[in-house]
Amino acid sequence: MVAGLALALELGVTPGVAGQARAADLVTAARAQLGAGNVDSGLVLLGLVLDSRTVATERDRVNALVWRGVLQYFKGRDSLAHESFRNALVMDPRLEVGGLVQIDSFLAADFEAVRRSVRLPPTAQRPSAALARLAAGPPLDTVYSCIPECRGLDQPPRPLAGESETVTVRSGAASPIMGGIALVRFVVDSTGRVEPASIAVVASPSPALQETLLDHVRSARFSAGRVQGRGVRVVMQWRLTLRSR
Repeated sequence: MVAGLALALELGVTPGVAGQARAADLVTAARAQLGAGNVDSGLVLLGLVLDSRTVATERDRVNALVWRGVLQYFKGRDSLAHESFRNALVMDPRLEVGGLVQIDSFLAADFEAVRRSVRLPPTAQRPSAALARLAAGPPLDTVYSCIPECRGLDQPPRPLAGESETVTVRSGAASPIMGGIALVRFVVDSTGRVEPASIAVVASPSPALQETLLDHVRSARFSAGRVQGRGVRVVMQWRLTLRSR
């Protein structure tokens, strides 16, 4: 249905006709367009939700305004993004959208800045159910990545004091080449421990170093990566320096 709707829009179907689709489906389609990098198409779909001829609940319109702000942000139209966020907050003054940090930490900061600028009436209702799941933050099984750089994290994992990125190998166990460097990839869990099954040697001077590298990383401890104050799983890659005894 979404693909057909998008095609209809490209062919010039008017808002009154396209508005017969469920507003929630239009918002879902707009989010899919963002994921595909088609920001302009996403904005068209959200415009249909916000069109007065479209039958939509207040929940749908708040949702559409937030996502229109997200799409405008990625178009580099900060003032229009702020306007959409502000309009959503006027409709739902206690709206919280914590999940924005998963998309872009600067985007989340922009939304929070707009939210702080909107005066809350003393009788404002509780946050809209439309974005309850988004506001609740990332799912517990979300895996973030710090390869090649950390994204979506409020705080990335960091090695605890005493943890070393230098590995000592027995002389003769392997001939250090590539400048004596090895790359090892792994997942740090929500408590700061390395998940043993996730450890993979990406590059090494010699296959003979495999177990030494695995043992070194397996015992490493980190401060946990955090999003909204909660520990999360993060893919890391260590560049280890090899030294002979």
